[in-house]
Amino acid sequence: MSELRRGFKAWCERAAAGYRRDLGLRPEDALNPLRLAGLLSVLVITPEVLTGLSASAAQHLCVTDADSWSAVTLIEGSKQLVILNPSHSTARKNSDLAHELSHIILEHKPTQVFLGLNDALLIREFDRTQEAEAECLSSVMLVPRDALLALVPINDDEIAAQQLGVSTQLFRMRRNVSGVERQLARRW
Repeated sequence: MSELRRGFKAWCERAAAGYRRDLGLRPEDALNPLRLAGLLSVLVITPEVLTGLSASAAQHLCVTDADSWSAVTLIEGSKQLVILNPSHSTARKNSDLAHELSHIILEHKPTQVFLGLNDALLIREFDRTQEAEAECLSSVMLVPRDALLALVPINDDEIAAQQLGVSTQLFRMRRNVSGVERQLARRW
C-alpha cells in the first residue's frame, strides 16, 4: 500500500469511528454498509432493477459472468448510485459496497465504465492510489482497530469475522497489518 499518503491510515481510523458512531455502533458490532449508504444518501440497487438494461445484459452480469465484477458507482450531479452484484456472498457484498462508499466518502474521481461486446463490463482507466485509499478506508470501516483489540483475544478468526460480517481473509488481513497483536502482547 505504498500509494497511501502519510497519516492516511490514522485518518481512516478516525473517519470510520465517526461513521460507526453516527450509526450507533460499538467497535465490535458489524457495520451494515446498506445503513451507511442510507446515511450518505446513496441509493444501492442490483442490475435486475435497472431500467433500460436488456434482459440479456442483466443475465450476463448476474449469472453468466457474475464473477467478473463486484460493484460499480454511478454519479450524476449530486446523486450517487451503487449497482451491487447480487450473486456474491453477504461478506463479499459488504466488502464491495463499503469499498464503493469509500470512493464516495473520499470524493474520488469516478472511473469510466461501459458495456462492450457481448455485454462485458469494461473499465476505461484504473487509478491505483484511489483504489488503495478506498481499500484501506473500507477495510477499516468493516474491521476497525478497536474491534480487533476486542476480538483478537478470542483467538478464532472465523468467529470474529462472522461477528463483523466480513470474510475470514479480510479479518486476517486487518489483524496482520494493524499491529494489534504486538499491542496486546505488551498488555500481558
